[in-house]
Amino acid sequence: MRFIDKTKEIWNTEKGNARRNLLKLILAVPFWLILAAVVLMAFGISRAFYLIDTRPEQKVAKVWQSSSETSFRHMVVFAGGIRAGGDETPLTYSEAGKSIHLADIAIMRKDLQGSSDTGSAAGNKNIKYVEGRLRGWEDCYSSAVMAEVNAIDVRDGLEVTTGTANAQLVAVGGNYKAFHPFRYLSGGFLPETPVDSNQIVINDVLAWKFFHSYDVVGNRLVINDQMFTIIGVVEEKNTKVAELAGEQENRAFIYFGTLGSLYGTTDEESPDGNNYSEPADYAIQCYEAMLPELVKGVGVTDFKNALPSYSFTNPQLYVSNDTGRFGLFRVLDTVFPLGETDRERMGYEFPYWEKAAQMTEERLFYDYVLTFTGVILLLIGLVMIGLKLRAKKAVTPAELEPKEPDELNV
Repeated sequence: MRFIDKTKEIWNTEKGNARRNLLKLILAVPFWLILAAVVLMAFGISRAFYLIDTRPEQKVAKVWQSSSETSFRHMVVFAGGIRAGGDETPLTYSEAGKSIHLADIAIMRKDLQGSSDTGSAAGNKNIKYVEGRLRGWEDCYSSAVMAEVNAIDVRDGLEVTTGTANAQLVAVGGNYKAFHPFRYLSGGFLPETPVDSNQIVINDVLAWKFFHSYDVVGNRLVINDQMFTIIGVVEEKNTKVAELAGEQENRAFIYFGTLGSLYGTTDEESPDGNNYSEPADYAIQCYEAMLPELVKGVGVTDFKNALPSYSFTNPQLYVSNDTGRFGLFRVLDTVFPLGETDRERMGYEFPYWEKAAQMTEERLFYDYVLTFTGVILLLIGLVMIGLKLRAKKAVTPAELEPKEPDELNV
């Protein structure tokens, strides 16, 4: 009997301890909710800031606005074309409304210059413009093609090929470096007004592959039997998104007009007024403009109106408003309705930086969801603490006083 009584006593004691521990755990729920909320919010916010910081080309509008009272809007359009021989042939013009011809640039600039002159106070920005060129705003254009690149070394008066690699050639025009802030490991970028059309800028991946060094300014490369002189080395971003977007692949930057001498020329005049033949049939893959904007949103309309044969009801060019594209509501608008943005982007050949920006949008969505979940948990935890404190205040002092034996027997 003593064994049974002892067993019952231990059972009752442990049962009471379990109830007390469960009660303590329940009372501690608000603490754990708040702790989880802080962790989720800290992770989501810090990662969002990190992702945004790795895409400086999406924040150039803020740089322009930093020394001006005028707001600026960074607009981009991506156009299609034809690659008759695959990635190793330049993008060529297909049809109006789907492609942007090199001759279209001059027409677009005239329209956008008119909009800038009409509603701009951009004179506050201290920038020197080339005479006869854009005033109060800037633009650039580019197109990409894959090519075999050979590194050349001169030994005893003979040119010796020291390395061969496939690389992406980004043919650029306009003020490209204003829209794509690079970190230079040596040299600089291609001047907006060419001094030598056979100059080339390479990325750190290609420089290391060929020369095992970044100090390679003055070295030469050969593409399609044409000699180029290296004037700069740019550093590619070393992030997971950059890797997935192809930023860490072999890459070089040349003048858009050089496509003519590499793949065939015509006598069409360049919209930049440069002293070399321009490829009339080569299409613009990406056109970017930094437009002054006194009234919010008017830059988007002006940009679309300037695009050749653009249809607002049936757009066959993909237009991106890059100013503020990583904001919460802009990211949500990209994700919802589900699949709509993917359908709009289908069929376009995006450059590597735009691929990285789209991947960043996807990751930011999840970070914003984590942050929002943390806020909800934080509110729930605070409400539970408030209810708990309110319940304690509701207990009267008389209820807390020990009762007399007689009162307990009643």
